[in-house]
Amino acid sequence: MTYIADQFALLGEHFGLILIGCAELVVAVILFGLFFSHKKEKEKKIISRGETGIFLKEFDRQTDEGCLIIRKKDMYPVFGAGNLQKLIGVDLSDLQEDITAIFRCAREKKEGRKNWDKYMTWNGESTFSAEMQTEEGDWLRLIVRQSEDGCYDLVRIYRTTEIHKKDEDYEQRLSETEEVSQSKTTFLSRMSHEIRTPMNGIIGMLTLAEGKLAPDHPAMQYLSKADELSDHLLALINDILDMSRIEAGKVELEKKPFSLRELGDRLYDMFARNLEARGISYAVNFEDMTVDYVIGDELRISQIIINFLSNAVKFTSEGEITVTFRQMLVQDNMADMMVRVHDTGIGMKPEFVNRIFRPFEQESIETSKQYGGTGLGMAITDQLVKLMGGEIVVDSLQGRGSDFTVFLHLPVADEAVEGKQTTADLTETEKQKENAFRGCRILMAEDNEINAMIAVEILGEMGAEVEVAGNGQIAVDKFAEHPAGYYDFILMDVQMPVMDGRTAARTIRALNRKDAGSILIFALSADAFVEDERLSRESGMNAHYAKPLNFEELQNNIGVFLRERRQA
Repeated sequence: MTYIADQFALLGEHFGLILIGCAELVVAVILFGLFFSHKKEKEKKIISRGETGIFLKEFDRQTDEGCLIIRKKDMYPVFGAGNLQKLIGVDLSDLQEDITAIFRCAREKKEGRKNWDKYMTWNGESTFSAEMQTEEGDWLRLIVRQSEDGCYDLVRIYRTTEIHKKDEDYEQRLSETEEVSQSKTTFLSRMSHEIRTPMNGIIGMLTLAEGKLAPDHPAMQYLSKADELSDHLLALINDILDMSRIEAGKVELEKKPFSLRELGDRLYDMFARNLEARGISYAVNFEDMTVDYVIGDELRISQIIINFLSNAVKFTSEGEITVTFRQMLVQDNMADMMVRVHDTGIGMKPEFVNRIFRPFEQESIETSKQYGGTGLGMAITDQLVKLMGGEIVVDSLQGRGSDFTVFLHLPVADEAVEGKQTTADLTETEKQKENAFRGCRILMAEDNEINAMIAVEILGEMGAEVEVAGNGQIAVDKFAEHPAGYYDFILMDVQMPVMDGRTAARTIRALNRKDAGSILIFALSADAFVEDERLSRESGMNAHYAKPLNFEELQNNIGVFLRERRQA
Protein backbone atom coordinates (compact mmCIF):
# COMPACT_ATOMS: atom_id res chain seq x y z
CA MET A 1 0.00 0.00 0.00
CA THR A 2 2.89 2.31 0.76
CA TYR A 3 4.32 1.62 -2.70
CA ILE A 4 1.05 2.53 -4.46
CA ALA A 5 0.77 5.73 -2.46
CA ASP A 6 4.27 6.69 -3.49
CA GLN A 7 3.44 6.17 -7.20
CA PHE A 8 0.36 8.36 -7.04
CA ALA A 9 2.43 11.04 -5.33
CA LEU A 10 5.00 10.87 -8.12
CA LEU A 11 2.24 11.04 -10.78
CA GLY A 12 0.85 14.14 -9.16
CA GLU A 13 4.22 15.85 -9.29
CA HIS A 14 4.51 15.27 -13.15
CA PHE A 15 0.78 15.53 -14.10
CA GLY A 16 1.27 18.67 -16.20
CA LEU A 17 3.98 17.09 -18.34
CA ILE A 18 1.86 13.96 -18.89
CA LEU A 19 -1.16 16.03 -19.91
CA ILE A 20 0.87 17.99 -22.48
CA GLY A 21 2.27 14.75 -23.92
CA CYS A 22 -1.20 13.27 -24.38
CA ALA A 23 -2.41 16.40 -26.14
CA GLU A 24 0.53 16.30 -28.53
CA LEU A 25 -0.20 12.65 -29.29
CA VAL A 26 -3.85 13.38 -30.12
CA VAL A 27 -2.91 16.28 -32.41
CA ALA A 28 -0.37 14.09 -34.19
CA VAL A 29 -2.99 11.41 -34.82
CA ILE A 30 -5.45 13.98 -36.20
CA LEU A 31 -2.88 15.56 -38.50
CA PHE A 32 -1.81 12.17 -39.78
CA GLY A 33 -5.43 11.25 -40.50
CA LEU A 34 -6.06 14.49 -42.37
CA PHE A 35 -2.93 14.02 -44.42
CA PHE A 36 -3.80 10.46 -45.34
CA SER A 37 -7.39 11.42 -46.27
CA HIS A 38 -6.20 14.31 -48.48
CA LYS A 39 -3.69 12.07 -50.20
CA LYS A 40 -6.32 9.40 -50.85
CA GLU A 41 -8.78 11.95 -52.27
CA LYS A 42 -6.07 13.35 -54.51
CA GLU A 43 -5.23 9.87 -55.78
CA LYS A 44 -8.96 9.24 -56.45
CA LYS A 45 -9.18 12.44 -58.50
CA ILE A 46 -6.11 11.48 -60.48
CA ILE A 47 -7.56 8.02 -61.10
CA SER A 48 -10.94 9.56 -62.00
CA ARG A 49 -9.36 11.96 -64.45
CA GLY A 50 -7.45 9.08 -65.94
CA GLU A 51 -10.57 6.95 -66.40
CA THR A 52 -12.45 9.87 -68.00
CA GLY A 53 -9.52 10.44 -70.30
CA ILE A 54 -9.38 6.78 -71.25
CA PHE A 55 -13.17 6.81 -71.93
CA LEU A 56 -13.04 9.92 -74.08
CA LYS A 57 -10.00 8.65 -75.92
CA GLU A 58 -11.75 5.37 -76.69
CA PHE A 59 -15.00 7.18 -77.61
CA ASP A 60 -13.09 9.41 -80.06
CA ARG A 61 -11.94 6.28 -81.86
CA GLN A 62 -15.57 5.26 -82.51
CA THR A 63 -16.71 5.75 -86.10
CA ASP A 64 -20.38 4.82 -85.60
CA GLU A 65 -21.34 7.21 -82.80
CA GLY A 66 -20.62 10.72 -81.59
CA CYS A 67 -22.10 13.41 -79.38
CA LEU A 68 -22.23 17.17 -78.97
CA ILE A 69 -23.29 19.56 -76.23
CA ILE A 70 -24.72 22.76 -77.72
CA ARG A 71 -25.26 25.92 -75.67
CA LYS A 72 -28.75 27.12 -76.50
CA LYS A 73 -28.32 30.87 -76.03
CA ASP A 74 -25.85 31.20 -78.91
CA MET A 75 -26.06 27.71 -80.50
CA TYR A 76 -22.40 27.18 -79.70
CA PRO A 77 -21.07 23.59 -79.43
CA VAL A 78 -19.09 23.63 -76.16
CA PHE A 79 -18.17 19.95 -76.19
CA GLY A 80 -17.80 17.16 -78.72
CA ALA A 81 -16.87 13.50 -78.47
CA GLY A 82 -16.50 10.72 -80.95
CA ASN A 83 -14.95 10.84 -84.39
CA LEU A 84 -17.17 13.59 -85.77
CA GLN A 85 -14.93 13.98 -88.83
CA LYS A 86 -15.64 10.39 -89.83
CA LEU A 87 -19.36 10.67 -89.10
CA ILE A 88 -20.43 14.04 -90.51
CA GLY A 89 -17.33 15.22 -92.34
CA VAL A 90 -16.54 18.09 -89.94
CA ASP A 91 -14.86 18.26 -86.50
CA LEU A 92 -15.73 20.24 -83.37
CA SER A 93 -13.78 23.33 -84.45
CA ASP A 94 -15.67 23.44 -87.77
CA LEU A 95 -18.96 23.22 -85.92
CA GLN A 96 -17.90 25.97 -83.52
CA GLU A 97 -17.42 28.22 -86.53
CA ASP A 98 -20.74 27.21 -88.19
CA ILE A 99 -23.15 24.92 -86.31
CA THR A 100 -25.31 24.44 -89.46
CA ALA A 101 -22.48 22.26 -90.81
CA ILE A 102 -23.99 19.44 -88.76
CA PHE A 103 -26.57 18.95 -91.52
CA ARG A 104 -24.41 20.09 -94.41
CA CYS A 105 -23.11 16.59 -95.09
CA ALA A 106 -26.54 15.46 -96.33
CA ARG A 107 -26.58 14.10 -99.89
CA GLU A 108 -29.88 15.88 -100.49
CA LYS A 109 -29.17 19.51 -99.58
CA LYS A 110 -32.87 20.32 -99.37
CA GLU A 111 -33.30 17.53 -96.84
CA GLY A 112 -30.38 18.89 -94.81
CA ARG A 113 -31.87 22.40 -94.72
CA LYS A 114 -35.27 20.95 -93.89
CA ASN A 115 -33.83 19.06 -90.91
CA TRP A 116 -32.04 22.20 -89.69
CA ASP A 117 -35.26 24.24 -89.92
CA LYS A 118 -37.12 21.57 -87.96
CA TYR A 119 -34.43 21.55 -85.29
CA MET A 120 -34.52 25.36 -84.95
CA THR A 121 -38.31 25.28 -84.41
CA TRP A 122 -38.13 22.40 -81.91
CA ASN A 123 -39.52 23.49 -78.54
CA GLY A 124 -37.42 21.13 -76.42
CA GLU A 125 -40.28 18.80 -75.51
CA SER A 126 -39.66 15.07 -75.69
CA THR A 127 -36.87 14.42 -78.22
CA PHE A 128 -35.97 15.70 -81.64
CA SER A 129 -34.79 13.18 -84.24
CA ALA A 130 -33.69 13.46 -87.84
CA GLU A 131 -32.33 11.04 -90.40
CA MET A 132 -30.28 11.75 -93.48
CA GLN A 133 -27.99 10.11 -95.99
CA THR A 134 -24.48 11.50 -96.43
CA GLU A 135 -22.77 12.19 -99.73
CA GLU A 136 -20.73 9.01 -99.16
CA GLY A 137 -23.93 6.97 -98.95
CA ASP A 138 -23.94 6.42 -95.19
CA TRP A 139 -27.14 6.85 -93.18
CA LEU A 140 -27.08 8.91 -89.96
CA ARG A 141 -29.63 9.44 -87.23
CA LEU A 142 -29.49 12.44 -84.89
CA ILE A 143 -31.34 12.39 -81.57
CA VAL A 144 -31.47 15.58 -79.47
CA ARG A 145 -32.50 15.93 -75.82
CA GLN A 146 -32.56 19.13 -73.82
CA SER A 147 -30.89 19.50 -70.40
CA GLU A 148 -33.08 19.87 -67.31
CA ASP A 149 -32.33 23.59 -67.03
CA GLY A 150 -33.03 24.11 -70.75
CA CYS A 151 -29.62 25.71 -71.35
CA TYR A 152 -28.02 22.91 -73.37
CA ASP A 153 -28.93 20.38 -76.05
CA LEU A 154 -27.31 16.95 -75.99
CA VAL A 155 -26.93 15.70 -79.57
CA ARG A 156 -26.21 12.03 -80.20
CA ILE A 157 -25.24 10.95 -83.71
CA TYR A 158 -25.46 7.32 -84.88
CA ARG A 159 -24.47 5.65 -88.11
CA THR A 160 -27.45 3.50 -89.15
CA THR A 161 -26.21 2.30 -92.55
CA GLU A 162 -26.32 -1.39 -91.57
CA ILE A 163 -29.86 -1.06 -90.26
CA HIS A 164 -30.91 0.56 -93.54
CA LYS A 165 -29.24 -2.23 -95.49
CA LYS A 166 -31.17 -4.79 -93.47
CA ASP A 167 -34.42 -2.84 -93.97
CA GLU A 168 -33.77 -2.66 -97.72
CA ASP A 169 -33.05 -6.38 -97.73
CA TYR A 170 -36.30 -7.09 -95.85
CA GLU A 171 -38.25 -4.82 -98.21
CA GLN A 172 -36.72 -6.58 -101.19
CA ARG A 173 -37.65 -9.97 -99.77
CA LEU A 174 -41.15 -8.73 -98.97
CA SER A 175 -41.50 -7.36 -102.49
CA GLU A 176 -40.35 -10.66 -103.95
CA THR A 177 -42.76 -12.57 -101.69
CA GLU A 178 -45.64 -10.29 -102.68
CA GLU A 179 -44.69 -10.72 -106.32
CA VAL A 180 -44.71 -14.51 -105.95
CA SER A 181 -48.04 -14.30 -104.10
CA GLN A 182 -49.47 -12.04 -106.81
CA SER A 183 -48.21 -14.40 -109.51
CA LYS A 184 -49.84 -17.29 -107.67
CA THR A 185 -53.10 -15.36 -107.39
CA THR A 186 -52.98 -14.37 -111.06
CA PHE A 187 -52.26 -17.96 -112.04
CA LEU A 188 -55.14 -19.25 -109.91
CA SER A 189 -57.47 -16.63 -111.34
CA ARG A 190 -56.54 -17.65 -114.87
CA MET A 191 -56.85 -21.34 -114.02
CA SER A 192 -60.24 -20.66 -112.47
CA HIS A 193 -61.35 -19.02 -115.71
CA GLU A 194 -59.88 -21.75 -117.90
CA ILE A 195 -61.46 -24.55 -115.84
CA ARG A 196 -64.84 -22.93 -115.26
CA THR A 197 -65.37 -22.07 -118.92
CA PRO A 198 -65.38 -25.72 -120.13
CA MET A 199 -67.22 -26.75 -116.93
CA ASN A 200 -69.95 -24.30 -117.92
CA GLY A 201 -70.16 -26.05 -121.29
CA ILE A 202 -70.21 -29.55 -119.75
CA ILE A 203 -72.92 -28.74 -117.22
CA GLY A 204 -74.90 -26.85 -119.88
CA MET A 205 -74.75 -29.82 -122.25
CA LEU A 206 -75.92 -32.14 -119.48
CA THR A 207 -78.82 -29.79 -118.76
CA LEU A 208 -79.81 -29.75 -122.42
CA ALA A 209 -79.54 -33.53 -122.69
CA GLU A 210 -81.67 -34.09 -119.59
CA GLY A 211 -84.30 -31.75 -121.01
CA LYS A 212 -84.55 -33.80 -124.22
CA LEU A 213 -85.08 -37.15 -122.49
CA ALA A 214 -88.02 -38.56 -120.58
CA PRO A 215 -87.42 -39.00 -116.82
CA ASP A 216 -87.57 -42.82 -117.18
CA HIS A 217 -85.15 -42.98 -120.11
CA PRO A 218 -82.24 -45.42 -119.42
CA ALA A 219 -79.68 -42.72 -120.23
CA MET A 220 -81.00 -40.45 -117.46
CA GLN A 221 -79.13 -42.42 -114.80
CA TYR A 222 -75.86 -41.76 -116.63
CA LEU A 223 -76.64 -38.10 -116.99
CA SER A 224 -77.57 -37.92 -113.31
CA LYS A 225 -74.23 -39.48 -112.31
CA ALA A 226 -72.42 -37.10 -114.66
CA ASP A 227 -74.22 -34.22 -112.93
CA GLU A 228 -73.06 -35.46 -109.53
CA LEU A 229 -69.46 -35.80 -110.72
CA SER A 230 -69.58 -32.33 -112.26
CA ASP A 231 -70.85 -30.88 -108.98
CA HIS A 232 -68.08 -32.71 -107.09
CA LEU A 233 -65.42 -31.44 -109.49
CA LEU A 234 -66.76 -27.89 -109.25
CA ALA A 235 -66.78 -28.08 -105.44
CA LEU A 236 -63.16 -29.28 -105.50
CA ILE A 237 -62.14 -26.41 -107.79
CA ASN A 238 -63.90 -23.93 -105.50
CA ASP A 239 -62.19 -25.36 -102.40
CA ILE A 240 -58.70 -25.26 -103.92
CA LEU A 241 -59.17 -21.69 -105.15
CA ASP A 242 -60.71 -20.58 -101.85
CA MET A 243 -57.82 -22.05 -99.85
CA SER A 244 -55.21 -20.51 -102.12
CA ARG A 245 -56.79 -17.07 -101.99
CA ILE A 246 -57.16 -17.24 -98.21
CA GLU A 247 -53.46 -18.07 -97.89
CA ALA A 248 -52.62 -15.20 -100.25
CA GLY A 249 -54.74 -12.79 -98.18
CA LYS A 250 -57.05 -12.05 -101.12
CA VAL A 251 -60.37 -12.95 -99.51
CA GLU A 252 -62.65 -9.99 -98.80
CA LEU A 253 -65.53 -10.36 -96.37
CA GLU A 254 -68.83 -8.64 -97.07
CA LYS A 255 -70.61 -6.64 -94.38
CA LYS A 256 -74.32 -6.69 -95.13
CA PRO A 257 -77.43 -7.13 -92.96
CA PHE A 258 -79.01 -10.58 -93.04
CA SER A 259 -81.48 -12.63 -91.01
CA LEU A 260 -80.17 -15.52 -88.90
CA ARG A 261 -83.61 -17.16 -88.89
CA GLU A 262 -83.85 -17.01 -92.67
CA LEU A 263 -80.36 -18.51 -92.85
CA GLY A 264 -81.50 -21.29 -90.52
CA ASP A 265 -84.58 -21.95 -92.65
CA ARG A 266 -82.43 -22.28 -95.79
CA LEU A 267 -80.08 -24.67 -94.01
CA TYR A 268 -83.05 -26.79 -93.01
CA ASP A 269 -84.51 -26.87 -96.53
CA MET A 270 -81.10 -27.72 -97.98
CA PHE A 271 -80.64 -30.99 -96.02
CA ALA A 272 -84.07 -32.00 -94.69
CA ARG A 273 -85.31 -34.09 -97.63
CA ASN A 274 -82.12 -36.15 -97.91
CA LEU A 275 -81.87 -36.82 -94.17
CA GLU A 276 -85.55 -37.67 -93.78
CA ALA A 277 -85.23 -40.18 -96.62
CA ARG A 278 -82.39 -41.84 -94.69
CA GLY A 279 -84.38 -41.92 -91.45
CA ILE A 280 -82.14 -39.42 -89.67
CA SER A 281 -83.78 -36.84 -87.40
CA TYR A 282 -82.88 -33.30 -88.46
CA ALA A 283 -83.71 -29.99 -86.79
CA VAL A 284 -82.60 -26.37 -86.78
CA ASN A 285 -83.24 -24.76 -83.38
CA PHE A 286 -83.05 -21.19 -82.08
CA GLU A 287 -82.36 -20.61 -78.36
CA ASP A 288 -82.43 -17.38 -76.34
CA MET A 289 -82.67 -15.33 -79.54
CA THR A 290 -83.72 -11.71 -79.19
CA VAL A 291 -81.64 -10.63 -82.21
CA ASP A 292 -82.44 -11.74 -85.75
CA TYR A 293 -80.73 -9.34 -88.16
CA VAL A 294 -76.95 -9.01 -87.91
CA ILE A 295 -74.24 -7.56 -90.17
CA GLY A 296 -71.69 -9.89 -91.74
CA ASP A 297 -70.81 -12.05 -94.71
CA GLU A 298 -73.89 -14.26 -94.96
CA LEU A 299 -72.44 -16.35 -97.80
CA ARG A 300 -69.26 -17.17 -95.86
CA ILE A 301 -71.11 -17.86 -92.60
CA SER A 302 -73.44 -20.13 -94.54
CA GLN A 303 -70.39 -21.84 -96.09
CA ILE A 304 -68.97 -22.50 -92.61
CA ILE A 305 -72.15 -24.11 -91.30
CA ILE A 306 -72.71 -26.06 -94.53
CA ASN A 307 -69.19 -27.51 -94.23
CA PHE A 308 -70.02 -28.70 -90.71
CA LEU A 309 -73.37 -30.08 -91.89
CA SER A 310 -71.88 -31.79 -94.93
CA ASN A 311 -69.46 -33.67 -92.69
CA ALA A 312 -72.27 -34.55 -90.30
CA VAL A 313 -74.39 -35.89 -93.16
CA LYS A 314 -71.43 -37.83 -94.59
CA PHE A 315 -70.45 -39.54 -91.33
CA THR A 316 -73.91 -40.10 -89.77
CA SER A 317 -75.87 -43.20 -90.78
CA GLU A 318 -78.48 -43.13 -87.98
CA GLY A 319 -79.61 -41.00 -85.07
CA GLU A 320 -79.81 -37.24 -85.38
CA ILE A 321 -78.25 -34.07 -86.71
CA THR A 322 -79.11 -30.79 -85.01
CA VAL A 323 -78.15 -27.20 -85.79
CA THR A 324 -78.50 -24.81 -82.84
CA PHE A 325 -78.36 -21.02 -83.05
CA ARG A 326 -77.89 -19.51 -79.58
CA GLN A 327 -77.51 -15.89 -78.56
CA MET A 328 -74.87 -15.60 -75.83
CA LEU A 329 -74.67 -11.85 -75.13
CA VAL A 330 -75.74 -8.54 -76.63
CA GLN A 331 -73.78 -5.47 -75.56
CA ASP A 332 -72.97 -2.14 -77.21
CA ASN A 333 -74.99 -3.18 -80.28
CA MET A 334 -72.78 -6.27 -80.75
CA ALA A 335 -74.08 -9.83 -80.52
CA ASP A 336 -72.07 -12.86 -79.42
CA MET A 337 -73.58 -15.75 -81.32
CA MET A 338 -72.99 -19.49 -81.05
CA VAL A 339 -73.85 -21.94 -83.84
CA ARG A 340 -73.44 -25.64 -83.07
CA VAL A 341 -73.79 -28.63 -85.42
CA HIS A 342 -74.35 -31.83 -83.45
CA ASP A 343 -74.40 -35.33 -84.95
CA THR A 344 -74.48 -38.95 -83.73
CA GLY A 345 -72.07 -40.17 -86.41
CA ILE A 346 -68.83 -42.12 -86.25
CA GLY A 347 -66.95 -39.43 -84.33
CA MET A 348 -63.18 -38.98 -84.32
CA LYS A 349 -60.13 -40.19 -82.45
CA PRO A 350 -58.76 -37.56 -80.00
CA GLU A 351 -55.43 -37.32 -81.82
CA PHE A 352 -57.17 -36.49 -85.12
CA VAL A 353 -59.20 -33.65 -83.58
CA ASN A 354 -55.94 -31.69 -83.26
CA ARG A 355 -55.19 -32.16 -86.97
CA ILE A 356 -58.64 -31.74 -88.46
CA PHE A 357 -58.10 -28.15 -89.65
CA ARG A 358 -54.90 -28.89 -91.57
CA PRO A 359 -55.25 -28.76 -95.39
CA PHE A 360 -55.80 -32.14 -97.09
CA GLU A 361 -55.88 -33.85 -93.68
CA GLN A 362 -58.11 -36.90 -93.22
CA GLU A 363 -58.30 -39.36 -90.35
CA SER A 364 -57.15 -42.37 -92.41
CA ILE A 365 -56.85 -43.75 -95.93
CA GLU A 366 -59.86 -45.95 -95.20
CA THR A 367 -61.94 -42.91 -94.25
CA SER A 368 -60.94 -41.17 -97.47
CA LYS A 369 -61.80 -44.19 -99.60
CA GLN A 370 -65.11 -44.90 -97.87
CA TYR A 371 -66.44 -41.36 -97.46
CA GLY A 372 -64.51 -39.37 -100.06
CA GLY A 373 -63.55 -35.72 -99.76
CA THR A 374 -60.26 -33.85 -100.02
CA GLY A 375 -59.79 -32.61 -96.46
CA LEU A 376 -59.94 -28.97 -97.58
CA GLY A 377 -63.38 -28.08 -96.24
CA MET A 378 -62.36 -27.91 -92.58
CA ALA A 379 -59.16 -26.00 -93.36
CA ILE A 380 -61.15 -23.38 -95.31
CA THR A 381 -63.75 -23.20 -92.53
CA ASP A 382 -61.07 -22.61 -89.90
CA GLN A 383 -59.47 -19.82 -91.95
CA LEU A 384 -62.82 -18.12 -92.63
CA VAL A 385 -63.73 -18.15 -88.93
CA LYS A 386 -60.34 -16.62 -88.08
CA LEU A 387 -60.90 -13.91 -90.71
CA MET A 388 -64.18 -13.08 -88.94
CA GLY A 389 -62.44 -12.93 -85.57
CA GLY A 390 -64.34 -15.99 -84.35
CA GLU A 391 -63.40 -19.33 -82.83
CA ILE A 392 -64.21 -23.00 -83.47
CA VAL A 393 -64.53 -25.59 -80.70
CA VAL A 394 -64.62 -29.31 -81.59
CA ASP A 395 -65.92 -31.99 -79.22
CA SER A 396 -65.93 -35.53 -80.57
CA LEU A 397 -65.94 -39.09 -79.26
CA GLN A 398 -65.26 -42.02 -81.53
CA GLY A 399 -68.41 -44.03 -82.08
CA ARG A 400 -70.62 -41.45 -80.33
CA GLY A 401 -70.66 -38.42 -82.64
CA SER A 402 -69.29 -34.90 -82.90
CA ASP A 403 -70.14 -31.31 -81.99
CA PHE A 404 -68.71 -28.47 -84.10
CA THR A 405 -69.31 -25.10 -82.48
CA VAL A 406 -68.45 -21.70 -83.92
CA PHE A 407 -68.52 -18.47 -81.89
CA LEU A 408 -68.97 -15.18 -83.78
CA HIS A 409 -69.04 -11.53 -82.69
CA LEU A 410 -71.41 -9.69 -85.06
CA PRO A 411 -72.87 -6.15 -85.17
CA VAL A 412 -76.64 -6.01 -84.68
CA ALA A 413 -78.56 -4.67 -87.70
CA ASP A 414 -81.88 -2.86 -87.81
CA GLU A 415 -84.57 -5.45 -88.46
CA ALA A 416 -85.93 -5.23 -91.99
CA VAL A 417 -89.65 -4.58 -92.14
CA GLU A 418 -91.21 -6.84 -94.70
CA GLY A 419 -94.84 -7.70 -95.24
CA LYS A 420 -95.78 -11.34 -94.84
CA GLN A 421 -96.91 -13.07 -97.99
CA THR A 422 -100.00 -15.23 -98.14
CA THR A 423 -99.99 -18.70 -99.70
CA ALA A 424 -101.63 -17.26 -102.81
CA ASP A 425 -98.93 -14.56 -103.01
CA LEU A 426 -96.19 -17.19 -102.71
CA THR A 427 -97.76 -19.29 -105.44
CA GLU A 428 -97.97 -16.26 -107.71
CA THR A 429 -94.33 -15.39 -106.96
CA GLU A 430 -93.24 -18.92 -107.92
CA LYS A 431 -95.13 -18.60 -111.21
CA GLN A 432 -93.44 -15.27 -111.88
CA LYS A 433 -90.02 -16.84 -111.24
CA GLU A 434 -90.72 -19.68 -113.67
CA ASN A 435 -91.84 -17.27 -116.40
CA ALA A 436 -89.46 -14.36 -115.71
CA PHE A 437 -87.69 -14.68 -119.10
CA ARG A 438 -90.80 -15.35 -121.16
CA GLY A 439 -91.13 -12.73 -123.90
CA CYS A 440 -87.78 -11.08 -123.05
CA ARG A 441 -85.37 -9.91 -125.75
CA ILE A 442 -81.81 -10.44 -124.46
CA LEU A 443 -78.52 -9.14 -125.85
CA MET A 444 -75.77 -11.59 -124.91
CA ALA A 445 -72.03 -10.82 -125.31
CA GLU A 446 -70.15 -14.16 -125.36
CA ASP A 447 -67.04 -15.10 -127.33
CA ASN A 448 -67.17 -18.85 -126.57
CA GLU A 449 -69.32 -20.49 -129.27
CA ILE A 450 -70.29 -23.52 -127.16
CA ASN A 451 -71.34 -21.41 -124.18
CA ALA A 452 -73.26 -19.08 -126.49
CA MET A 453 -75.04 -22.00 -128.14
CA ILE A 454 -75.99 -23.51 -124.74
CA ALA A 455 -77.29 -20.17 -123.47
CA VAL A 456 -79.39 -19.59 -126.61
CA GLU A 457 -80.91 -23.08 -126.29
CA ILE A 458 -81.72 -22.92 -122.57
CA LEU A 459 -82.88 -19.30 -122.55
CA GLY A 460 -84.97 -20.06 -125.65
CA GLU A 461 -86.67 -22.91 -123.77
CA MET A 462 -87.44 -20.38 -121.03
CA GLY A 463 -89.26 -18.24 -123.59
CA ALA A 464 -86.57 -15.64 -124.32
CA GLU A 465 -85.20 -14.37 -127.62
CA VAL A 466 -81.40 -14.04 -127.58
CA GLU A 467 -79.07 -12.08 -129.84
CA VAL A 468 -75.38 -13.01 -129.51
CA ALA A 469 -72.49 -10.58 -129.85
CA GLY A 470 -69.00 -12.08 -130.20
CA ASN A 471 -67.24 -9.38 -128.15
CA GLY A 472 -67.89 -6.23 -126.15
CA GLN A 473 -67.53 -3.85 -129.09
CA ILE A 474 -70.19 -5.70 -131.10
CA ALA A 475 -72.48 -5.62 -128.05
CA VAL A 476 -72.04 -1.84 -127.78
CA ASP A 477 -72.77 -1.42 -131.50
CA LYS A 478 -75.89 -3.62 -131.36
CA PHE A 479 -77.25 -1.72 -128.37
CA ALA A 480 -76.54 1.65 -130.01
CA GLU A 481 -78.21 0.79 -133.32
CA HIS A 482 -81.52 -0.26 -131.75
CA PRO A 483 -84.11 2.09 -130.23
CA ALA A 484 -84.54 2.57 -126.49
CA GLY A 485 -86.33 -0.33 -124.81
CA TYR A 486 -85.52 -2.78 -127.61
CA TYR A 487 -83.57 -5.08 -125.25
CA ASP A 488 -84.96 -6.05 -121.83
CA PHE A 489 -81.47 -6.65 -120.44
CA ILE A 490 -77.87 -7.50 -121.41
CA LEU A 491 -75.86 -10.57 -120.38
CA MET A 492 -72.18 -9.61 -120.60
CA ASP A 493 -69.23 -12.01 -120.47
CA VAL A 494 -66.25 -10.32 -118.79
CA GLN A 495 -63.19 -11.65 -120.61
CA MET A 496 -63.57 -11.15 -124.39
CA PRO A 497 -61.30 -10.08 -127.26
CA VAL A 498 -61.41 -6.60 -128.86
CA MET A 499 -63.35 -5.14 -125.92
CA ASP A 500 -63.87 -6.82 -122.55
CA GLY A 501 -67.24 -6.88 -120.80
CA ARG A 502 -66.52 -4.28 -118.14
CA THR A 503 -65.23 -1.78 -120.69
CA ALA A 504 -68.31 -2.48 -122.80
CA ALA A 505 -70.58 -1.84 -119.80
CA ARG A 506 -68.88 1.49 -119.08
CA THR A 507 -69.11 2.43 -122.75
CA ILE A 508 -72.85 1.68 -122.85
CA ARG A 509 -73.46 3.66 -119.67
CA ALA A 510 -71.66 6.65 -121.22
CA LEU A 511 -73.80 6.71 -124.41
CA ASN A 512 -75.93 9.78 -124.95
CA ARG A 513 -79.33 8.12 -125.07
CA LYS A 514 -82.30 7.75 -122.76
CA ASP A 515 -81.87 4.12 -121.66
CA ALA A 516 -78.05 4.00 -121.48
CA GLY A 517 -78.04 4.49 -117.74
CA SER A 518 -81.05 2.33 -116.96
CA ILE A 519 -80.66 -0.81 -119.14
CA LEU A 520 -80.03 -3.85 -116.91
CA ILE A 521 -76.53 -5.32 -117.49
CA PHE A 522 -75.45 -8.55 -115.81
CA ALA A 523 -71.92 -9.97 -115.78
CA LEU A 524 -71.52 -13.65 -116.64
CA SER A 525 -67.98 -14.67 -115.82
CA ALA A 526 -65.72 -17.58 -114.96
CA ASP A 527 -64.10 -15.14 -112.50
CA ALA A 528 -65.97 -16.12 -109.38
CA PHE A 529 -64.50 -14.16 -106.47
CA VAL A 530 -65.92 -11.32 -104.39
CA GLU A 531 -63.36 -8.92 -105.86
CA ASP A 532 -64.57 -9.82 -109.36
CA GLU A 533 -68.15 -9.04 -108.39
CA ARG A 534 -67.05 -5.68 -106.97
CA LEU A 535 -65.19 -4.81 -110.19
CA SER A 536 -68.27 -5.67 -112.26
CA ARG A 537 -70.49 -3.46 -110.12
CA GLU A 538 -67.94 -0.63 -110.28
CA SER A 539 -68.04 -0.84 -114.08
CA GLY A 540 -71.79 -0.16 -114.06
CA MET A 541 -73.24 -3.67 -114.08
CA ASN A 542 -76.26 -4.51 -111.93
CA ALA A 543 -75.02 -7.92 -110.75
CA HIS A 544 -72.33 -10.56 -111.31
CA TYR A 545 -73.06 -14.26 -111.88
CA ALA A 546 -70.31 -16.88 -111.86
CA LYS A 547 -69.92 -19.71 -114.33
CA PRO A 548 -70.84 -22.54 -114.50
CA LEU A 549 -74.31 -21.04 -114.71
CA ASN A 550 -77.40 -22.47 -113.12
CA PHE A 551 -79.96 -21.04 -115.53
CA GLU A 552 -82.92 -21.58 -113.19
CA GLU A 553 -81.18 -19.58 -110.46
CA LEU A 554 -80.20 -17.01 -113.07
CA GLN A 555 -83.86 -16.67 -114.09
CA ASN A 556 -84.96 -16.32 -110.45
CA ASN A 557 -82.33 -13.69 -109.63
CA ILE A 558 -82.73 -11.60 -112.76
CA GLY A 559 -86.50 -12.00 -112.43
CA VAL A 560 -86.32 -9.95 -109.23
CA PHE A 561 -84.68 -7.08 -111.14
CA LEU A 562 -87.25 -7.33 -113.93
CA ARG A 563 -90.21 -7.29 -111.53
CA GLU A 564 -88.82 -4.27 -109.67
CA ARG A 565 -88.28 -2.50 -112.99
CA ARG A 566 -91.84 -3.21 -114.16
CA GLN A 567 -93.36 -2.13 -110.84
CA ALA A 568 -91.38 1.13 -110.77
